[in-house]
Amino acid sequence: MTVNLFVVSDNPVSLAGLEAIVDQDEECTLVGRATDDSDDLRCLSDLAGTARHPDVVVLSEPSSRRTVSARVRHIASAFPDEASRPHMIVVAQNDDDEMIVAALRAGVNGYLSRLGSADELLRSLKVVARGCAVFCPSVAARLSRYFSAMQGPHDSAGFPGLTSRELEILELLAGGLGNRQIARRLFLAEKTVRNYVSRIFAKLEVHDRATAVVVARDAGFGEPAGELLRHSA
Repeated sequence: MTVNLFVVSDNPVSLAGLEAIVDQDEECTLVGRATDDSDDLRCLSDLAGTARHPDVVVLSEPSSRRTVSARVRHIASAFPDEASRPHMIVVAQNDDDEMIVAALRAGVNGYLSRLGSADELLRSLKVVARGCAVFCPSVAARLSRYFSAMQGPHDSAGFPGLTSRELEILELLAGGLGNRQIARRLFLAEKTVRNYVSRIFAKLEVHDRATAVVVARDAGFGEPAGELLRHSA
């Protein structure tokens, strides 16, 4: 299987490093490169349907969440037929939760940071080319914790008026996490968490966070705060 790669990057050092790694593998071919400039990205559409049609677009070192979203939009516009659209993967040193969430929401197929070797990158690119998702271990661990949290650590017997999401947030609240930490762990906006917390207060008929924590802990909610903080780091 030959994998055609297209790299989008404003970082010349990162671009040179990726090119050097790709050149090591006869199964990978760099068919083009572009910066974040919209005119530069238009060359992508010229490759559609040709022998140089990219299988994977590497979004290298995006500078912000907005950059990730903009890059994905450009790629989608260059390949309006979703069936022929290249798969996308972010390769970046930045593994901030907000960047990861923005990338996943935009529709990327993988997120790699702190790569251990060139072989790891090449293997990941080939997996993404087949339409599978790839995440580095640190990102995969966070996603695993997120989906585990979605299952809810408790049933609603003690609080029948709370939804499953509210029970998740009550568990984290009882563990000592603030709204920002809860938002990072559950991949939610901080404003959304504040709204959930307000509804929880109303349903528990309490007026402040401290009282809500006492009520929740009496019902068996809440890991030690230190442990939760390590999960969220």
